[in-house]
Amino acid sequence: MQVYPMWLGYVILFGLSLILTFVASWAHRRFHIDTVDQLVAGGRSLPLGVASASICVSWIWTTTIMGSSEAGMWFGIGGGFNYGWGAAVPFLALIPIALIIRKRMPRATTFTEFIRQRYGAVVHKFFIIFASGVMIYVCMEQAVGAGYLFNTLFGIPFKVTAIVVPLVFTSYICLAGLRGSVFNDVFQFLALTLVMFVLIPLVLVALKPATMYQNLVDVVTNPNNPNHNPAALNFFNGAAWRYGIAAVVIALGQIILDQGYYQRAIGAVTRSTLKKAYLLGGLFAWLPIPFVMGCVFGLGALSLKLTPEVTTSISPYIASLAFNGGGLVFLLMVFMAAMTTGDTSMAGLQALFTVDVFKRSRPQATEKQQMRFGRLIVWPFGIAVAGIAMALEGVSLLYIDIVFGIIFAAPCAALLLGTLWKKPSETVAVISIVAGFVCGIVAWLLIPNKDINWFWGNVISLCLPLLLMVVLSPIFPSKFEFSQLKGYKGLIAINEEELVGEGEE
Repeated sequence: MQVYPMWLGYVILFGLSLILTFVASWAHRRFHIDTVDQLVAGGRSLPLGVASASICVSWIWTTTIMGSSEAGMWFGIGGGFNYGWGAAVPFLALIPIALIIRKRMPRATTFTEFIRQRYGAVVHKFFIIFASGVMIYVCMEQAVGAGYLFNTLFGIPFKVTAIVVPLVFTSYICLAGLRGSVFNDVFQFLALTLVMFVLIPLVLVALKPATMYQNLVDVVTNPNNPNHNPAALNFFNGAAWRYGIAAVVIALGQIILDQGYYQRAIGAVTRSTLKKAYLLGGLFAWLPIPFVMGCVFGLGALSLKLTPEVTTSISPYIASLAFNGGGLVFLLMVFMAAMTTGDTSMAGLQALFTVDVFKRSRPQATEKQQMRFGRLIVWPFGIAVAGIAMALEGVSLLYIDIVFGIIFAAPCAALLLGTLWKKPSETVAVISIVAGFVCGIVAWLLIPNKDINWFWGNVISLCLPLLLMVVLSPIFPSKFEFSQLKGYKGLIAINEEELVGEGEE
């Protein structure tokens, strides 16, 4: 489906990479980084507009755009809707968790610091592993999406883009930390907004809604149609709603275990700013995007009888039908999404390992040593992300999401209930995590029906730990009191003026 010459793709790939690196370099020069807190938390001074834009684009994944289009093609008219509400619900869970942790432990920098104080060293190690895995996975998925994009539009080998993208956002996180991520987020929010408002109406005009509907009726009624799906125009299609439920599980692990989203929470100037930014950026600005992509791009692909080997590639092709440069405009949107989400998780990895691994293991380390470690540690992760992304060539983004949802749902119950309820103990948390992880994977592997094994794998991985936490906590209760968190001093030095908003409700 190559649409444009390969040389043009290379010019765009490396040109955009240079622009984003320049923005991070400017942020580094404009706001000189002198402390670890400035590197990993941006000095805790992000205003509402900046925080909202950053949260919105960091939650616009390549999957939000290309995966929701796939959902529309797989599940019909309900696909994009179920992708959207399923991925939005976890934001409603993240908001109170982030607010509670910030209120109770204002000097904490990572959510895993809370886990250690709440449960102890064993559960803390579990969460370091799962949180690292989530962030590596998020970065990897952005590289995979960008790889498909440049391969579909320009014929550039998938592996080239899968290497370049993670190394670019790794370079500017190394240089400017959270501030480099946030300033790029604001720039990319403006670009994404402009592209959405221009591209979507033009795609609809090119697809001709009346013709599109007639073709979708053929998809429903004609068994010889290559995309035949009797439920494509049924909004209440059971498969689509099963996916919506699974999307809740998938996104829950993605968001509440990703330190990158807590970095925005810590970086917001006050808790009031944080709450508004999450609602504005994470829900109201983000939610329409998967709805629109699923209905316009996903159903458009069905109506055109497209049968690509990997359904992730449908959306750039549909965009190219809008006008001569439609695919290039779409490329800009997805490339920005890949970079903003990737840099969010890479900044999270930087904070997690600089603060809660390096500083904890070397309490006498100086600010200079910590910052040097923080800048260096991102490179092994960036290289690992590139390697994993290259190995996943030919695998659908939506399929990657579904499988990794099973893996990362298991610890969510311990974090959710441990934040709100004092009874869960370290023993109960460990049992719930191990049982959920093992049983979810086993269900996915052993249920022979491939149409539902992924669904039950995700549901069991999340719900079994929740059940075990509720049932076992009264039997093995902890003596934890949340009031003891008030004296937590934190692992890194923080200026008192940076905590000025912590007294407000």
